Amino acid sequence: MRSCPTPVTSSQTASRGLRLAAAFRAIPRSRLAAPALLLVLCCAFCWKLVLSNEYTWIDDPDIVDMDVPRLEFQQVTWHQHEFPLWDPHSWCGQPFLGEIVGAAFPLNWPLFLLKPNAKGQLSFRQLNWYYLALHFLGALFAYWLCRDLELSRFASLFGGFVFSFSGFFGITLWPEVVSGLLIAPLVLLFLLRVVRRDRPVASAALCGMFLGIAWLSGHHEIPTYLSLAVAAVWLYDLASQRSRWRQWLALVSTAVLFTILTSAFQTIPGYEYARLAFRWVGIDQPVEWNDVIPYRIHAAYSLAPSSLLAIVLPWGGRNTGVFTGVVVLSLAVIAIVAKWQTLWVRLFACLALAGLLLALGGWNVFHGLLYAVLPLFGKARNPARLLCLFGLGMAVLSAFGLDSLRTDPAAPLLRKISYVLLALAGLVAVLALAAAAFKQPGPDDYLFMLGLLALLFTAVLLSGRNGILSRRSVAWATVALVVLELGNVVTTLYRDRTPDRPETYLPNLTRFRDLTDFLHHQPGPVRVNGMEVTDAFNLGDWEDIDTLTGFGAGVTRNIFLLDWPSVRTENLLAVDYALSKKPPRADQQVVFRGAGGITVLKNVDALPRVRITHRAETMSSVKQLAARVNDASFDARNTVLLVGSAPALQSCSGEDQARVSRRTANSVAIDARLACRGMLILADTWYPGWDATVDGRPATIYQAYSALRGVVLESGGHHVEFHYNPASAWLGAAMSAAGVLGACLLALLAHAAPSSALR
Repeated sequence: MRSCPTPVTSSQTASRGLRLAAAFRAIPRSRLAAPALLLVLCCAFCWKLVLSNEYTWIDDPDIVDMDVPRLEFQQVTWHQHEFPLWDPHSWCGQPFLGEIVGAAFPLNWPLFLLKPNAKGQLSFRQLNWYYLALHFLGALFAYWLCRDLELSRFASLFGGFVFSFSGFFGITLWPEVVSGLLIAPLVLLFLLRVVRRDRPVASAALCGMFLGIAWLSGHHEIPTYLSLAVAAVWLYDLASQRSRWRQWLALVSTAVLFTILTSAFQTIPGYEYARLAFRWVGIDQPVEWNDVIPYRIHAAYSLAPSSLLAIVLPWGGRNTGVFTGVVVLSLAVIAIVAKWQTLWVRLFACLALAGLLLALGGWNVFHGLLYAVLPLFGKARNPARLLCLFGLGMAVLSAFGLDSLRTDPAAPLLRKISYVLLALAGLVAVLALAAAAFKQPGPDDYLFMLGLLALLFTAVLLSGRNGILSRRSVAWATVALVVLELGNVVTTLYRDRTPDRPETYLPNLTRFRDLTDFLHHQPGPVRVNGMEVTDAFNLGDWEDIDTLTGFGAGVTRNIFLLDWPSVRTENLLAVDYALSKKPPRADQQVVFRGAGGITVLKNVDALPRVRITHRAETMSSVKQLAARVNDASFDARNTVLLVGSAPALQSCSGEDQARVSRRTANSVAIDARLACRGMLILADTWYPGWDATVDGRPATIYQAYSALRGVVLESGGHHVEFHYNPASAWLGAAMSAAGVLGACLLALLAHAAPSSALR
């Protein structure tokens, strides 16, 4: 028998209504409310990218030619259930993790788990949301930093937004550079906790952990500059507490230990690669690890003093990474003057000033001194990127300034700032009137916007001072002006996807599709030389096809020293196709004509990717070996060259066979049959970490031609497998995991223990 429902009384209904209303009132106090609001603000600011399908941020030569193909390669490899340790598509194969390209950065990994589009590639929408995610995380981490400095929730949200969408962070497009910078607020958050001795051991460990994560980002310059800033704060802490130097030393050691551990997944493979590679730094010839980057390169990449105008006038110099806007600059001045007694204001003012002055590079003798005495500092060749410290400092100062403005809108200082802003607006008006009177070109639109914003902010300040606007209205009006000012600069980097714009780089992503479709249908793994028509575009990573060269910072020395541009070396490296607009050479055949006037040429003399040789010659040096390869009398098809000793091989009249049966990013499987003892040559780069097995048993890999992989096989049929298992990567991964887990464990223990237990 069914029971009757209990009737709901009016008092119960009222009680439920009160609970629901209380729940809604509690939302603004929820820990998730501020991040959610920040996400909404970021989405609104980036509406062109995430609320429209007409714009993209990637229409830049470096992003289209290098970064997007790298991201595509990683997504493909992840979907093949492998980690991208090795890139087989450029320079006959290169250690992808060792090249320091962001593969080790964990915040990138969710992108690679996304389902590719119908063409099996990253879509514009995925890339746009990826851009937003990086900037939202930067804003969120800066928000947490401001909250930890006891700023109001409103000012902290503002500081987070300013950090992410102004200055160097807002202007920079390179994901691997932005990734290192977005971690900076967390590094400073825990470092400043150490300074005020708030659970210092755990805070030092977390500071080191996040600095280590910054080193995983994929570029060394921002982590280098961030490490310099951290070191400066540590020295300040020592100077202020000299009597407790033993405790200070223990805390520094903890931070350094966790930095080394956490960064190891990137730094150990990166160091291994650096020692075995050439790197291009802006001079005619590439350099090796121990070579000094000439200071003239640093000077060339310095912030020009004329660009200082770009702090308030965008595009007012060669480097706009310094742009913060007149409103943010005014708020920073308010913070410095009104709250100078606050330690954190002084610290971030010094951070911003140091970043700005050191960014001048060749114009600042102190930068040259650091270059001379700090070896790692000299490896970072772009002083202008020190503006990242200026941007972070200005963001936090502006948040302090906004809180000061909210609490005391009638402060005498605000009247003086209002007069300066009014004078600036008047100057713009005078310039415009003078240009009209003399019939000369007037100020550009950005200068007019500067004058307008100065005038509007003056009105806001005076209205707040005279009580016309409430404190809340003054704060919201200030935020609105900052969003307007930054929006007129940062969002200009978002280009519409109109295909017929002459300055667009997006066609590179589609104009070679018919050529690569043809090459994908050719038997065996093919390798193509496309330098003539693709220029710097990383065709291989984007289209999942092997290319002779690639666009990156370096290449392993063994491949580079083989005189790779010569025809005979190309044949040795199994470059069996070329893309060209020129007539074919005598040793080439036209096999396909693309829609864009590009032909696919077959190199008829190219050696196969895998082959068997029964004769070995020894060379005394790599230079002698490279000369021998280019000797017209040398029979590369039947002879292998090795530097030093060579294994004993046999000659016979039987037929040999070898073919690639399976290949992934990190492995190659080959089936071979030999008439007698010989060496199997795989025309892929030899590099530490590659292991070989023959019929399941370990085998030695010889450096054939000093750069390729060779394995000795006996007569009969064999199954050969090459696997890339670099000890540098696995050791680094274990150390990074230990660093993250150890720091998190210390944090949990510190949270559970009394505040003095871990002091």
